Amino acid sequence: MPTLLDVISHLDDIPSGDGYSPGPTIYARRPWKPSSDALVLTGDDVPDGVTTESGHDYLLEVDLALEAVEVWSEWRDGATPTAEDATFAVLYYGEHDAYQPLE
Repeated sequence: MPTLLDVISHLDDIPSGDGYSPGPTIYARRPWKPSSDALVLTGDDVPDGVTTESGHDYLLEVDLALEAVEVWSEWRDGATPTAEDATFAVLYYGEHDAYQPLE
């Protein structure tokens, strides 16, 4: 199974939603960290057991994850984040409903 770092590293490769149904969403096992098991699901329904038996919890929609990484870059004068920087930006947004502040 891919890690959260793997998923965030390939956000640009995930097809966006159709605008009529929920877009792709990232789920990951807690505690959330770059090495957490992660998966991306699309559509209205979360398969039974994703949040119970598998231990995966909703983290963030892919569109919001992309936005969190974009804002991370903008707030740092256009710097390109490493895969780890991008993952922590997404984790911060998922946990705080806010962009990761400058340090």
